[in-house]
Amino acid sequence: MNKQLAIMALILGSGLSAAAHAQSSVQLYGTVDLGVEHFSNGAGSVNKLGNGILNPSVVGLKGQEDLGGGTSVFFQAETSFCANGAAPGASTANAQYCGPGFMGRTSIVGLKGSFGRFQMGRMFTLSNGDFYVIDPLHSDSLSPFGNTNVATIGEPVWYSQAIAYYSPSFKGFNAAAMYQFGDGIGIASTTGAYNLHLGYAQGPLFIGLDYENQKGPNNVTALKHTMLAAAYDFKMIRIGVYAARNRPDPSSGNPNLNAYALTASVPYGAATFIGEFAVQSDKTVSRPNTRMVNLGVLYALSKRTSLYAMYARATDYYDFVNEVDAFGNNDAPTAANGSGAASTGIALGVSMNF
Repeated sequence: MNKQLAIMALILGSGLSAAAHAQSSVQLYGTVDLGVEHFSNGAGSVNKLGNGILNPSVVGLKGQEDLGGGTSVFFQAETSFCANGAAPGASTANAQYCGPGFMGRTSIVGLKGSFGRFQMGRMFTLSNGDFYVIDPLHSDSLSPFGNTNVATIGEPVWYSQAIAYYSPSFKGFNAAAMYQFGDGIGIASTTGAYNLHLGYAQGPLFIGLDYENQKGPNNVTALKHTMLAAAYDFKMIRIGVYAARNRPDPSSGNPNLNAYALTASVPYGAATFIGEFAVQSDKTVSRPNTRMVNLGVLYALSKRTSLYAMYARATDYYDFVNEVDAFGNNDAPTAANGSGAASTGIALGVSMNF
């Protein structure tokens, strides 16, 4: 009898432990992405082992605790690393896509429930979140959005020292607001910023409208950024489009910029074929500043691992100094400015999630 009672107690204790564990969970996750790259821009060429080409190489922890009543508290802490051995956070071109250093990516804590989601910390901007939806390359170092100043035209990828609210979906409609305190986007003269989002996402259709306002000294508006993004999945092909306006303060001396992009992805068995085209324009010059074309194929070996092959070409008609290779990481030698100067890049690699 005592043995039976002991067995029953052990079973009951195991059940209670499992139930308690179900209410709280922590997950370790990450990505390792490496590939061989070749860049050429007319002034020279370079071959390298690239890190984070298709997806950033990261390690992170995320989890949540059930508070009852449909409400839970959650957290996420994520760090970049250079899988090719370069130093994280280094200013060299070889380490640019290694991220900002230890725990320098998403770092948030928040509450979620029927009321929506509230979070605070360091996070992607709302505008960058919409890039992720329409860009099949998820704004990485190969895409027009990830490339230096091609399509993002000054809209920051991250907000630090930020708070954000995301509404629940009302028949596909949603809204969000984000506020950044002080110098949370790495610009010394910035005293604060906010980012607003209205969107619709249901079935094959996505639409997002975003507005950002950055404040400079004396609370003067330093930058206004407006973006409209949309995507539709026809099953045989998924199309994404993007248009943005960047309006800096006249005293900054920076030009008013417009950006446009078209993306397409075609699934075919385990493969996905991708094509992207982006233009950044400045009304003060006769031709677009930058044009970028990207072609590629992803091949899924499994749900977690993919092979990829990419080709990118950037052509600059105005200021080529900051865009010296088609992948935006400045490894190729500097080419001449303007007059249709171009660079090309090729990458072959593997990306594995865990």
